[in-house]
Amino acid sequence: PVIGRVDDVARDRHLAAAIRAYNESGVTAAVDMALENDAFAAMKRAATAGEMTLKIAAHWMIHRSGSTADELAQVHRAAERFHETRADAFLRVVGVKLMVDGTIDGCTATMRGPYADGSMADPIWDDESLRRVVNEADRLGMQIAIHAIGDAAVHSALDALEEVTVAHGTRDRRHRIEHLEYVDPRDMPRLSRLGITASMQPVHCDPAGLATWRAVLGDERSEMGFAWADLLHHRATLAFGTDTPTASHLPLRNMYIAASRRSPENPALPAYTPHQAVSLTDAITFSTRQAAWASHL
Repeated sequence: PVIGRVDDVARDRHLAAAIRAYNESGVTAAVDMALENDAFAAMKRAATAGEMTLKIAAHWMIHRSGSTADELAQVHRAAERFHETRADAFLRVVGVKLMVDGTIDGCTATMRGPYADGSMADPIWDDESLRRVVNEADRLGMQIAIHAIGDAAVHSALDALEEVTVAHGTRDRRHRIEHLEYVDPRDMPRLSRLGITASMQPVHCDPAGLATWRAVLGDERSEMGFAWADLLHHRATLAFGTDTPTASHLPLRNMYIAASRRSPENPALPAYTPHQAVSLTDAITFSTRQAAWASHL
Protein backbone atom coordinates (compact mmCIF):
# COMPACT_ATOMS: atom_id res chain seq x y z
CA PRO A 1 0.00 0.00 0.00
CA VAL A 2 2.86 2.43 0.73
CA ILE A 3 4.89 1.59 -2.38
CA GLY A 4 1.76 2.04 -4.48
CA ARG A 5 1.27 5.67 -3.44
CA VAL A 6 2.80 7.08 -6.61
CA ASP A 7 1.11 9.68 -8.80
CA ASP A 8 0.98 9.62 -12.59
CA VAL A 9 3.79 12.16 -12.94
CA ALA A 10 6.14 9.89 -10.99
CA ARG A 11 4.98 6.80 -12.89
CA ASP A 12 5.68 8.51 -16.21
CA ARG A 13 9.15 9.52 -14.99
CA HIS A 14 9.90 5.99 -13.78
CA LEU A 15 8.73 4.45 -17.05
CA ALA A 16 10.87 6.86 -19.08
CA ALA A 17 13.92 5.96 -16.96
CA ALA A 18 13.29 2.24 -17.44
CA ILE A 19 12.88 2.57 -21.20
CA ARG A 20 16.05 4.64 -21.44
CA ALA A 21 18.02 2.08 -19.41
CA TYR A 22 16.80 -0.77 -21.59
CA ASN A 23 17.59 1.08 -24.82
CA GLU A 24 21.06 2.05 -23.60
CA SER A 25 21.88 -1.61 -22.91
CA GLY A 26 20.75 -2.71 -26.37
CA VAL A 27 17.35 -4.12 -25.41
CA THR A 28 14.65 -3.49 -28.02
CA ALA A 29 11.77 -5.50 -26.53
CA ALA A 30 10.70 -6.70 -23.10
CA VAL A 31 8.06 -8.89 -21.52
CA ASP A 32 6.04 -7.38 -18.68
CA MET A 33 4.95 -10.16 -16.32
CA ALA A 34 2.68 -8.30 -13.91
CA LEU A 35 0.84 -5.54 -15.77
CA GLU A 36 -1.99 -3.76 -13.97
CA ASN A 37 -4.09 -0.66 -14.50
CA ASP A 38 -1.74 2.14 -13.37
CA ALA A 39 1.29 0.86 -15.30
CA PHE A 40 -0.85 0.16 -18.35
CA ALA A 41 -2.12 3.76 -18.29
CA ALA A 42 1.45 5.08 -18.06
CA MET A 43 2.52 2.97 -21.02
CA LYS A 44 -0.45 4.19 -23.05
CA ARG A 45 0.48 7.80 -22.27
CA ALA A 46 4.05 7.18 -23.38
CA ALA A 47 2.87 5.55 -26.61
CA THR A 48 0.51 8.44 -27.35
CA ALA A 49 3.34 10.92 -26.76
CA GLY A 50 5.65 9.01 -29.11
CA GLU A 51 8.00 8.16 -26.23
CA MET A 52 7.66 4.37 -26.32
CA THR A 53 10.90 3.14 -27.90
CA LEU A 54 10.63 -0.35 -26.46
CA LYS A 55 8.28 -3.08 -27.66
CA ILE A 56 6.41 -4.54 -24.70
CA ALA A 57 4.55 -7.84 -24.66
CA ALA A 58 2.57 -7.69 -21.43
CA HIS A 59 0.80 -10.28 -19.34
CA TRP A 60 -2.07 -9.05 -17.19
CA MET A 61 -1.69 -10.13 -13.56
CA ILE A 62 -4.49 -12.38 -12.29
CA HIS A 63 -4.67 -12.35 -8.49
CA ARG A 64 -5.85 -15.30 -6.42
CA SER A 65 -8.84 -13.96 -4.51
CA GLY A 66 -10.70 -17.16 -3.65
CA SER A 67 -13.77 -15.91 -5.51
CA THR A 68 -14.43 -17.70 -8.79
CA ALA A 69 -16.51 -14.79 -10.08
CA ASP A 70 -13.78 -12.25 -9.29
CA GLU A 71 -10.98 -14.36 -10.77
CA LEU A 72 -12.88 -14.90 -14.01
CA ALA A 73 -13.76 -11.18 -14.09
CA GLN A 74 -10.03 -10.42 -13.95
CA VAL A 75 -9.50 -12.69 -16.96
CA HIS A 76 -12.26 -10.87 -18.85
CA ARG A 77 -10.66 -7.50 -18.06
CA ALA A 78 -7.39 -8.85 -19.42
CA ALA A 79 -9.21 -9.96 -22.57
CA GLU A 80 -10.49 -6.41 -23.07
CA ARG A 81 -6.91 -5.12 -22.97
CA PHE A 82 -5.84 -7.97 -25.25
CA HIS A 83 -8.28 -6.90 -27.95
CA GLU A 84 -7.65 -3.19 -27.37
CA THR A 85 -3.90 -3.49 -28.03
CA ARG A 86 -3.69 -6.21 -30.70
CA ALA A 87 -2.66 -3.79 -33.44
CA ASP A 88 -0.41 -1.62 -31.26
CA ALA A 89 3.18 -1.44 -32.51
CA PHE A 90 4.79 -0.98 -29.09
CA LEU A 91 2.39 -2.16 -26.37
CA ARG A 92 0.46 -5.41 -26.63
CA VAL A 93 -1.30 -7.16 -23.79
CA VAL A 94 -0.75 -10.70 -25.02
CA GLY A 95 -2.21 -12.66 -22.16
CA VAL A 96 -2.39 -13.35 -18.44
CA LYS A 97 0.05 -14.19 -15.64
CA LEU A 98 -0.61 -16.43 -12.64
CA MET A 99 1.64 -17.09 -9.63
CA VAL A 100 1.27 -20.74 -8.61
CA ASP A 101 3.96 -20.78 -5.94
CA GLY A 102 6.66 -18.71 -4.26
CA THR A 103 10.43 -19.17 -4.11
CA ILE A 104 12.79 -21.94 -3.07
CA ASP A 105 14.95 -19.55 -1.04
CA GLY A 106 11.90 -18.61 1.05
CA CYS A 107 10.67 -22.23 1.28
CA THR A 108 7.42 -21.12 -0.42
CA ALA A 109 7.93 -22.87 -3.77
CA THR A 110 5.66 -25.91 -3.96
CA MET A 111 7.77 -29.06 -3.91
CA ARG A 112 6.89 -32.74 -4.07
CA GLY A 113 9.16 -33.45 -1.10
CA PRO A 114 9.80 -31.43 2.06
CA TYR A 115 12.50 -28.82 2.47
CA ALA A 116 15.58 -29.61 4.52
CA ASP A 117 13.80 -28.37 7.66
CA GLY A 118 10.84 -30.71 7.01
CA SER A 119 8.44 -27.96 5.92
CA MET A 120 6.12 -28.06 2.93
CA ALA A 121 4.56 -25.12 1.05
CA ASP A 122 1.00 -25.03 -0.25
CA PRO A 123 0.40 -23.64 -3.75
CA ILE A 124 -1.15 -20.22 -4.21
CA TRP A 125 -3.61 -21.68 -6.74
CA ASP A 126 -5.12 -25.09 -6.07
CA ASP A 127 -5.47 -27.32 -9.15
CA GLU A 128 -9.19 -26.76 -9.65
CA SER A 129 -9.00 -22.96 -9.44
CA LEU A 130 -5.92 -22.86 -11.64
CA ARG A 131 -7.54 -24.97 -14.33
CA ARG A 132 -10.70 -22.88 -14.29
CA VAL A 133 -8.83 -19.61 -14.91
CA VAL A 134 -6.38 -21.12 -17.42
CA ASN A 135 -9.26 -22.68 -19.34
CA GLU A 136 -11.08 -19.35 -19.61
CA ALA A 137 -7.99 -17.42 -20.68
CA ASP A 138 -7.22 -20.01 -23.36
CA ARG A 139 -10.83 -20.02 -24.54
CA LEU A 140 -10.53 -16.27 -25.06
CA GLY A 141 -7.41 -16.73 -27.20
CA MET A 142 -4.81 -15.28 -24.85
CA GLN A 143 -1.32 -16.49 -24.00
CA ILE A 144 -0.86 -17.87 -20.49
CA ALA A 145 2.25 -17.40 -18.36
CA ILE A 146 2.48 -19.37 -15.13
CA HIS A 147 5.06 -18.72 -12.43
CA ALA A 148 6.07 -22.19 -11.23
CA ILE A 149 9.40 -22.76 -9.49
CA GLY A 150 9.04 -26.01 -7.55
CA ASP A 151 8.56 -29.42 -9.15
CA ALA A 152 5.01 -29.82 -7.80
CA ALA A 153 4.04 -26.37 -9.09
CA VAL A 154 5.52 -27.11 -12.52
CA HIS A 155 3.56 -30.37 -12.64
CA SER A 156 0.30 -28.58 -11.79
CA ALA A 157 0.98 -25.90 -14.42
CA LEU A 158 1.64 -28.55 -17.06
CA ASP A 159 -1.57 -30.38 -16.14
CA ALA A 160 -3.62 -27.19 -16.48
CA LEU A 161 -2.03 -26.24 -19.81
CA GLU A 162 -2.41 -29.75 -21.17
CA GLU A 163 -6.09 -29.75 -20.32
CA VAL A 164 -6.80 -26.72 -22.51
CA THR A 165 -5.23 -28.34 -25.55
CA VAL A 166 -7.70 -31.19 -25.14
CA ALA A 167 -10.64 -28.88 -24.45
CA HIS A 168 -10.02 -26.28 -27.18
CA GLY A 169 -8.05 -28.08 -29.87
CA THR A 170 -4.70 -27.45 -31.49
CA ARG A 171 -3.47 -23.94 -32.31
CA ASP A 172 -0.31 -21.83 -32.05
CA ARG A 173 -0.66 -20.92 -28.37
CA ARG A 174 2.90 -20.32 -27.14
CA HIS A 175 1.92 -20.63 -23.48
CA ARG A 176 4.85 -20.44 -21.09
CA ILE A 177 6.00 -21.45 -17.63
CA GLU A 178 8.21 -18.98 -15.79
CA HIS A 179 11.35 -20.01 -13.86
CA LEU A 180 11.15 -23.85 -13.60
CA GLU A 181 14.05 -23.80 -11.17
CA TYR A 182 13.51 -27.40 -10.08
CA VAL A 183 11.68 -29.72 -12.49
CA ASP A 184 10.91 -33.41 -12.08
CA PRO A 185 12.75 -35.13 -14.97
CA ARG A 186 9.54 -37.06 -15.73
CA ASP A 187 7.83 -33.77 -16.59
CA MET A 188 10.53 -32.47 -18.94
CA PRO A 189 9.27 -34.23 -22.11
CA ARG A 190 5.83 -32.67 -21.63
CA LEU A 191 7.08 -29.17 -22.38
CA SER A 192 8.03 -30.07 -25.93
CA ARG A 193 4.99 -32.27 -26.49
CA LEU A 194 2.63 -29.49 -25.41
CA GLY A 195 4.56 -26.67 -27.12
CA ILE A 196 5.12 -24.82 -23.83
CA THR A 197 8.03 -22.39 -23.57
CA ALA A 198 10.41 -22.85 -20.65
CA SER A 199 11.03 -19.20 -19.73
CA MET A 200 14.10 -19.15 -17.52
CA GLN A 201 16.48 -16.60 -16.02
CA PRO A 202 20.17 -17.60 -15.88
CA VAL A 203 20.94 -14.92 -13.29
CA HIS A 204 18.98 -16.93 -10.73
CA CYS A 205 21.68 -19.60 -10.71
CA ASP A 206 24.57 -17.20 -10.18
CA PRO A 207 26.76 -19.19 -7.74
CA ALA A 208 27.19 -16.02 -5.67
CA GLY A 209 23.51 -16.16 -4.70
CA LEU A 210 22.85 -19.89 -4.39
CA ALA A 211 23.86 -20.64 -0.80
CA THR A 212 20.38 -20.42 0.71
CA TRP A 213 18.76 -22.04 -2.33
CA ARG A 214 21.00 -25.08 -1.99
CA ALA A 215 20.79 -25.28 1.78
CA VAL A 216 17.00 -25.39 1.96
CA LEU A 217 16.77 -28.10 -0.74
CA GLY A 218 19.35 -30.40 0.81
CA ASP A 219 22.28 -32.21 -0.74
CA GLU A 220 20.69 -34.33 -3.49
CA ARG A 221 18.17 -31.88 -4.92
CA SER A 222 20.57 -28.93 -4.72
CA GLU A 223 22.54 -30.48 -7.61
CA MET A 224 19.51 -30.70 -9.92
CA GLY A 225 18.44 -27.09 -10.41
CA PHE A 226 18.20 -24.90 -13.51
CA ALA A 227 18.53 -27.96 -15.75
CA TRP A 228 18.89 -26.24 -19.13
CA ALA A 229 20.87 -29.02 -20.80
CA ASP A 230 18.40 -31.65 -19.62
CA LEU A 231 15.46 -29.61 -20.89
CA LEU A 232 17.17 -29.18 -24.26
CA HIS A 233 17.78 -32.93 -24.37
CA HIS A 234 14.00 -33.32 -24.16
CA ARG A 235 13.59 -30.75 -26.97
CA ALA A 236 12.03 -28.05 -24.82
CA THR A 237 11.90 -24.50 -26.21
CA LEU A 238 13.93 -22.21 -23.92
CA ALA A 239 13.59 -18.45 -23.67
CA PHE A 240 16.00 -16.55 -21.43
CA GLY A 241 15.23 -13.31 -19.59
CA THR A 242 16.65 -11.26 -16.72
CA ASP A 243 13.69 -11.12 -14.30
CA THR A 244 14.41 -7.47 -13.64
CA PRO A 245 13.68 -5.72 -11.28
CA THR A 246 14.57 -8.64 -8.98
CA ALA A 247 17.90 -8.75 -10.83
CA SER A 248 19.89 -6.52 -13.17
CA HIS A 249 18.38 -5.72 -16.57
CA LEU A 250 21.80 -5.93 -18.25
CA PRO A 251 21.76 -8.80 -20.75
CA LEU A 252 25.45 -9.69 -21.07
CA ARG A 253 25.98 -10.92 -17.50
CA ASN A 254 22.90 -13.09 -17.92
CA MET A 255 24.38 -14.68 -21.05
CA TYR A 256 27.73 -15.14 -19.24
CA ILE A 257 26.03 -17.19 -16.52
CA ALA A 258 24.09 -19.18 -19.12
CA ALA A 259 27.25 -20.18 -20.97
CA SER A 260 29.48 -20.78 -17.93
CA ARG A 261 27.31 -21.35 -14.83
CA ARG A 262 29.82 -19.03 -13.13
CA SER A 263 29.30 -15.76 -11.27
CA PRO A 264 30.02 -12.50 -13.11
CA GLU A 265 30.32 -10.83 -9.69
CA ASN A 266 32.85 -13.36 -8.39
CA PRO A 267 34.28 -15.51 -11.24
CA ALA A 268 36.60 -17.27 -8.77
CA LEU A 269 33.63 -19.20 -7.35
CA PRO A 270 33.20 -22.75 -8.70
CA ALA A 271 30.69 -23.12 -11.52
CA TYR A 272 27.33 -24.50 -10.45
CA THR A 273 26.71 -27.87 -12.20
CA PRO A 274 28.64 -26.79 -15.33
CA HIS A 275 27.30 -29.75 -17.33
CA GLN A 276 23.98 -27.86 -17.47
CA ALA A 277 25.51 -24.83 -19.22
CA VAL A 278 24.50 -23.98 -22.78
CA SER A 279 26.75 -22.78 -25.59
CA LEU A 280 27.30 -19.04 -25.98
CA THR A 281 25.47 -19.24 -29.31
CA ASP A 282 22.47 -20.80 -27.56
CA ALA A 283 22.63 -18.27 -24.74
CA ILE A 284 22.35 -15.45 -27.28
CA THR A 285 19.67 -17.25 -29.29
CA PHE A 286 17.50 -18.01 -26.24
CA SER A 287 17.81 -14.38 -25.09
CA THR A 288 16.91 -12.90 -28.48
CA ARG A 289 15.29 -14.97 -31.22
CA GLN A 290 13.52 -17.50 -29.01
CA ALA A 291 12.49 -14.87 -26.48
CA ALA A 292 10.95 -12.94 -29.35
CA TRP A 293 9.25 -16.05 -30.75
CA ALA A 294 7.74 -16.78 -27.34
CA SER A 295 5.94 -13.41 -27.51
CA HIS A 296 4.84 -13.72 -31.16
CA LEU A 297 7.41 -11.09 -32.18
